Amino acid sequence: MNPKAEKIRIRYLYRDSILKGDVKVSHRAARRIVGPDCAYHLYRFSVPSRRGVRSRDRELEEKT
Repeated sequence: MNPKAEKIRIRYLYRDSILKGDVKVSHRAARRIVGPDCAYHLYRFSVPSRRGVRSRDRELEEKT
């Protein structure tokens, strides 16, 4: 089989597994494989990391 065709086939299998939820990958990796728009819809309800939270918001969370 053509190596380029094999690479495309494997990439499609990974994409399909990610979309079905069989494989969990980071948002960055999903964005590379399935595209940014599709990755946004997959991960929009996931819990955001603490890295993106501003310090003032973090203080408010700790007080409640």
